Amino acid sequence: MENLFDIFISKVKEMKAEDFTILQVSTVVETTPCFSILDESFDQDSKTLIVVDEKDKYYGLISPKDLIVLFATLHTDITNVLSKAKVFSCTTARDLANQNLPIIVDDDKISRVTECMIKYESTVLPRAKTKDDPVEGLISINDIILAVRNIWKETSADSKLLVLDLEREEDE
Repeated sequence: MENLFDIFISKVKEMKAEDFTILQVSTVVETTPCFSILDESFDQDSKTLIVVDEKDKYYGLISPKDLIVLFATLHTDITNVLSKAKVFSCTTARDLANQNLPIIVDDDKISRVTECMIKYESTVLPRAKTKDDPVEGLISINDIILAVRNIWKETSADSKLLVLDLEREEDE
């Protein structure tokens, strides 16, 4: 007999990227200067930007974590104010974009999505309908956690029953 936890796990394993809405975020061209990136990223909820080349082809993502590099590499000595200004004025979206993140497509199972998030230490990943389609937005860890929580609630209206079911199985 299948216990409630097994039912919960099987429902989670059936999930695919297509089960989640695509998180729409702003797109910036790779030549966008640093100051514009700071303005753009903080004017939206996700704080992550999609970077595209001049032909509108996906290049990478910029997250707040990528922006902190600007401050970490700067000298803190007050005499270097001019060099700091130069770094900010010369840095573009191309310089900051994380190109290492894999693109998630609708057919990807939730296990691949979460494995990629763990491997690349990212809470969002670029998402496209298919591997040949352009990146349309992001898939977010928040959406995944919310979906798993909802499956948990659907599986057992009382989570205590689910835990008791698991404990009973361990005792057997």
